[in-house]
Amino acid sequence: MDGKWVGLQVDAPDGYNRARRTSESMTGIPSKRFFGFIVAVIWTVMAGFGTSLYAQTTLEAGFQRDVNRYLWTSKAGINLGIGPWNLQATNSFRSDAFILFNDQLSFRNEDRLQFRARKRLPGNTMDLVLQGKGDWFSLSRVFRQETWIGLRLGNNKPYWIEPVIGVALDSRPGFGRTSSAIPVRTDIGPGVGLQFGFPMADVSGYLIEASGQGQIEKTSPRVGKLFRTEATARRAFDNTSIRTRVKAASVRRDSYQAASFLNRDDAISRPSETVESTRSDTVNVFLEVESRIASPLWITGGLDVSANSRSVRTLRAPSDALFFDSNFNRRTVEASLAARYEKGDTRIRVAAVAGAEVERRRLDNADDLPAAQAAQKLSLLRQADNERGYLSVQQSVLASVRPWWQIQYDGSANMLRHDTPQVNPDDRDELLFNAQIGSRFRVNEDLFVTVQVLGSWFHTVYIKADRSAENNVQRSLRYRPAVEWKPGRNTTVRVGSEVRATYTVDDFILPGRRPTDQAAREMRHELDVEHATKDGIRFLLNSSYSDLRLGRFLDDVFAEIPFDTLKTYSGWGRIQTSGKVQAELGVRFFIRTDFDRSASVRYTHPETGAESSISRLGRTRIDQVGPTMAISWFMKHDAQLRIDGWAMVQRVSHTLYGELPEGLESAIRKAAARGRRTVIPNVTVSLKWIK
Repeated sequence: MDGKWVGLQVDAPDGYNRARRTSESMTGIPSKRFFGFIVAVIWTVMAGFGTSLYAQTTLEAGFQRDVNRYLWTSKAGINLGIGPWNLQATNSFRSDAFILFNDQLSFRNEDRLQFRARKRLPGNTMDLVLQGKGDWFSLSRVFRQETWIGLRLGNNKPYWIEPVIGVALDSRPGFGRTSSAIPVRTDIGPGVGLQFGFPMADVSGYLIEASGQGQIEKTSPRVGKLFRTEATARRAFDNTSIRTRVKAASVRRDSYQAASFLNRDDAISRPSETVESTRSDTVNVFLEVESRIASPLWITGGLDVSANSRSVRTLRAPSDALFFDSNFNRRTVEASLAARYEKGDTRIRVAAVAGAEVERRRLDNADDLPAAQAAQKLSLLRQADNERGYLSVQQSVLASVRPWWQIQYDGSANMLRHDTPQVNPDDRDELLFNAQIGSRFRVNEDLFVTVQVLGSWFHTVYIKADRSAENNVQRSLRYRPAVEWKPGRNTTVRVGSEVRATYTVDDFILPGRRPTDQAAREMRHELDVEHATKDGIRFLLNSSYSDLRLGRFLDDVFAEIPFDTLKTYSGWGRIQTSGKVQAELGVRFFIRTDFDRSASVRYTHPETGAESSISRLGRTRIDQVGPTMAISWFMKHDAQLRIDGWAMVQRVSHTLYGELPEGLESAIRKAAARGRRTVIPNVTVSLKWIK
């Protein structure tokens, strides 16, 4: 087998390279080292097997430079068959570098490795299994590595069982006496696990499928547990089908307590032995019944019940330490009923969904805490308790009135009741109506007209007096006409517009308070053009214009007092070529003007030459323009290389209102009109290679 290497190099500023070398020398990349070791062993073993092997390798790599961020990604995978062995391994790496103030870079690196090897044993009834994974996160300084070995039983049966034993290594920050001296604790210990699977099979007329996983790791003084199972069953009768799904999971994760206790002093021993243990148990049951009442009519009913309990416990804490053990419980029930009518080109659906959800939190060690601390913590926990009940009725219609005329309707009515304890003022009721009506007309084979009207009515009522002044009604109406025209076989022109009006009105006004009723009105136009030539060249144009006006709304006389106008212009024109190497070249622009209550302008004093700044009411204008390009190269073996680049030349200028300091007005207005100019380069590189 011929070996192949694929490399990707992108130039970056010297500051980035220096900082990156420093970061890598300090943190290391453990998972990548393990992956390199595994690959070396693979190639060594392959050399001894000669031609008794097959292999498939994949590689994906990418780079992105976007405003204030660098991003590197890579994913390597291999699938090998070496004699009786089969090996699958993948390694994913991601590196972010954010540009902070003073051109400093902040790094966030992640690496994930997974591998699995299987060997068919004599007798063809079981396999030897070797598997593992490694995860590394530089920002949190966490590294985990697991390696398991076991047997997969049941090759000749309708089910399989896979018991494994192994070793786990976990390294993460512990607890330090100061924030600048936090040690990294590395724990290693044994683990046992079991996986099973029951592929879909017919059992007494039911199609049943089940799978599960159990795993325990003891990296003293911490323990990790994972139990997860899922089972589904389906059965179809003459005109009725039943589907059931049951899920259950229990997860325990232990981590060192990173925050100091409230009453801890320097005399306390074993500062890094305190462990916070989190356990989460979840159960979900879903039942769905679908029945065909008549040839075009279907009835569907469903029930979804779930429960989640999460507890937090503090282990190995000093006897005089102050800590809080809490419990969280959530219970959810949802029922649905729907009717569906389908005949020819007509689709009608009516559905109702009702549900209830309860969340409760409690403090389990309240009796062991000082009364003041326990009361304060209980109050914080209870503020998040809530009960929710909701009901939703939905309707949709899609029908062809004539061969050239199609109509569509979607509507819903939603009610929500959100109850909270007395200490939480978020107790509220909500009522929402949504409706959308649309028509599509085919004038001829080349011309289509679409018209949509959308409306909504949303009422929010806060029950407690603390927030009752926020009660309001929001009304919204949209009108969207569009025309699609194909003057030629390879040409498409689409013109669309939208008129939107939204009005928010308070239920009442407190004495002495100014009304806060608001109106938002927007006019938007869009133009999209696409044309292709016989030579495979495509011309694309996308442009839009938006005028958004905000104002104080006077509901009694249906008028407004405007206080802001936001205008936006955008456009992007491109030329594309086709073939093995596809290229694209274009130009893009964006212009936005907006009212600014505090437009800040830096200027130079005409006499002293000193720089100063001033803030005034005005309008701010942002201009962005720049070229764009893209190259896609389709190579052999399903390999693809794509480069996207675009540059923005941005200028932010201002028009100031009101009077300016005497003698400086000309200098300030010139500086405001000149604005600030910035060049923002952006590039994206992606590579995919399969062999």
